[in-house]
Amino acid sequence: MKYTYLALAGWLLSAAPALAQVTDTTRTATPAGDDLNFDEFGDASAGGGTYNTQKVLYISPTKLISIGYEAQLPYDLTSTGPHLSNASTTAETRISAARGVRLAFNAPVISRNNLIVNLGLTYWNTDLGIDNAKSSRYFEQLDEGLRTTGLNVTIFKPFDNKHFLLLQANSDLNGNYRGFGDLSRKQMTYSGTAIFGWKPNDNLQWGLGLSRTYRAGQLLYIPVILYNRTFSPKWGCEVVFPARAELRRNFGTTALLKFGYELEGNTYYLGQANGHEVYLRRGELKPRFTYEQKLAGFIWVSAQAGLRYNYRNDAFHHQNPTGEKESLLGSEPSLFKNKLTNPLYFNLSLNLVSP
Repeated sequence: MKYTYLALAGWLLSAAPALAQVTDTTRTATPAGDDLNFDEFGDASAGGGTYNTQKVLYISPTKLISIGYEAQLPYDLTSTGPHLSNASTTAETRISAARGVRLAFNAPVISRNNLIVNLGLTYWNTDLGIDNAKSSRYFEQLDEGLRTTGLNVTIFKPFDNKHFLLLQANSDLNGNYRGFGDLSRKQMTYSGTAIFGWKPNDNLQWGLGLSRTYRAGQLLYIPVILYNRTFSPKWGCEVVFPARAELRRNFGTTALLKFGYELEGNTYYLGQANGHEVYLRRGELKPRFTYEQKLAGFIWVSAQAGLRYNYRNDAFHHQNPTGEKESLLGSEPSLFKNKLTNPLYFNLSLNLVSP
């Protein structure tokens, strides 16, 4: 299945010139899950002067097509649960590899000064190298790897020169599938975000909203704060709290450096282990540095380095919380309770950006 997506990415790159021609020249980073990535829109036509735009000056360049690869350094996993049939025990293993491709494609389907609609496709693959996978059925499931295939739509609706509405909806397949025959409705998650915002000038954009999200590794309904601001041609920030927040340093219009964090995660269906349905609720907090540089034309390279901090990584009988508690003040009972050490990680991507 991985090769199918790589072939699709190659075809998309071949269509890049056509995409570039329909995108506006306003200057304005990633994929899907339910992070509301406001920078992925194509700009509206410059003809109308009665509506605000969706970007602030000097913001990170819009990525239309992204082909990337991410890798984590080795780390340890200690898991408590029914690793052996009819017995609860603790199992330990070394994760010698956690790496895979990350593909994203975004394109405007409607681009007017009073309405912008974007469609996006994403594919994230994480192959896990587990040293003693045969010691546990749960470890064998993880050894199959973790994958997310997603479809998203983003709508930017300006009402006038200062007020706007942002909507995003995501549908993702999350699991250890390896081919189309392994796909199941149990792997589906749905998320979305709605934000009402204000744009008093071209250097400031802010808003308040609500999100249904799996970013912390399980279903949550949380408030969202948008704050994109350019303080000067050199400095700015890009924030969609709590999903991500970054301080930006621009080096002209061809390079930039960002420091901040992103919260990534989802719920993955792994199948059955010793008679139990297994859903892994996985959330990762990633403090990081990101450097982006123009190579030629509309081609940019992005290099990222940081720490993968384990925010949540436990397995449950159900995809979403049921309200059941181990005690009055306790949490929902887990099937496998996991402890992970926190490795460094690296991400490199080649991107076709908007003109």
